[in-house]
Amino acid sequence: GLFDKFPKEVLMQTESGVLSKPIQEVNEGEAFLVRTNEMVPLDATLLADDALLNEANLTGEMEPVEYRKGKFVKSGCVNLGPVILLEARGNFEHSSYRKILTLVERGKQQQSPLVRLAERSNWMFTLVTLIFAFGALIVFQDWERFLAVLVIATPCPLLIAAPVSFLGGLSRAARNSIVIKSPSVLEALAKTKTLFFDKTGTLTLGEPELKGIEVLQAFYTERQVLEIAAALEWSSLHPVAKSLVHANEDRGGALLSAKHVEEKIGDGIYGVIDGKRYRIGKSDASHAGSGIISELSCEGTVIARFSFDDTIKEDVEKLFEYFRTRDYSIGILTGDKRANAHRLFGRFRIPVYAECSPAKKSALVLRQQQGGSLVGMVGDGMNDAPALALADVGIVFSGTENSASIEAADVAILGRDAWKIRDAVHIGRRSYQVARQSIIIGIGLSLIGMIFAFFGFIPPVYGAILQEVIDVVVIVNALRSTY
Repeated sequence: GLFDKFPKEVLMQTESGVLSKPIQEVNEGEAFLVRTNEMVPLDATLLADDALLNEANLTGEMEPVEYRKGKFVKSGCVNLGPVILLEARGNFEHSSYRKILTLVERGKQQQSPLVRLAERSNWMFTLVTLIFAFGALIVFQDWERFLAVLVIATPCPLLIAAPVSFLGGLSRAARNSIVIKSPSVLEALAKTKTLFFDKTGTLTLGEPELKGIEVLQAFYTERQVLEIAAALEWSSLHPVAKSLVHANEDRGGALLSAKHVEEKIGDGIYGVIDGKRYRIGKSDASHAGSGIISELSCEGTVIARFSFDDTIKEDVEKLFEYFRTRDYSIGILTGDKRANAHRLFGRFRIPVYAECSPAKKSALVLRQQQGGSLVGMVGDGMNDAPALALADVGIVFSGTENSASIEAADVAILGRDAWKIRDAVHIGRRSYQVARQSIIIGIGLSLIGMIFAFFGFIPPVYGAILQEVIDVVVIVNALRSTY
């Protein structure tokens, strides 16, 4: 579950060589290695000269962070560069990643219990039935009326109506590529009026996309500089590198051969193409709130700039409008910098809580719950898992393959379509309304039948027939939630 993606063993750097060691046995001060594309298992100090780490598990953000020797590294980061050497700062139980998992477990324990609709009504119906039955016996001294009341008092609206409605909702959700873990989640979806959304990967695609190319030397074209940049970036794990390579492929660009390619963390990638030495790296023109800007230079002269930014998913604006018109309270929680968050979502006039750690996201959810609100959290990553677990209903995009967030959530949306958030809420509301309506219809018909039986208009035999008719009516009505 929560530990599926986490390394069980650590590569230890010892005097006799490199040895594997269970993560629980690593002590403070011991040196260990993290290979390319592996997760840092323990809080540590960087002993290597530099490192390029993806902090998405901790912040949810797409842009990797450059680390220098001696800097503190939190567990959960993923190494995008060559093998790095680190020194453990404490054991696994006190690591940053373990603290996130603890928040997830604690959130599930604190989650607000929702009493099932049928259970709330059951004792009332039983009490009314007994009053009518013994009332008929005491007032009229008639055992037949007593039996008629008991026979016609069908419990099926309470025992079957709600489960059938909710199971119909689960079936409808599954047909729409939405996995809802239990029927009670549908009731939570129906009653939740406060929704928090993670930004990166939830409302956006979570990947830097090439937005523009600025050619600075007249003897180069956009196609040429893109082909050169893609050749340099071809083997890099950096998200910007992948974006450039994909953009070149999508535009039908040639795959040039780059020689002597060298990636220098914090500086860029160098390589030789057709006898000329090129470099591509982050531009000095990049600043908070401007997205990502990379520049391509040839023999020290800048020849082009590439601008990148995350892309808001389709239907997000329509999604916000849907919830706004229905008086939902909505907000965006992100680990990204405030300037970046407001650049993308400022136009929607929605509260944006930037630079949120996993603990801060949980605290914001808890604050709303303490104010009496049922809270929904929509996320996609490990950094959202504590808030997803704590929320009354957690919704996650399962395409992220993040086992912790999927386990913490109550609803898993297959794929990346943001509009399915609306579909999940709509199915929950519809199922709850049909369940409540079915119970009211069934109880109402039973009460009318009990009144007639009380006054002797319905004998026990007809009461038994009417009971079955009421059951059929209730079940057929409850099945409406399937469509």
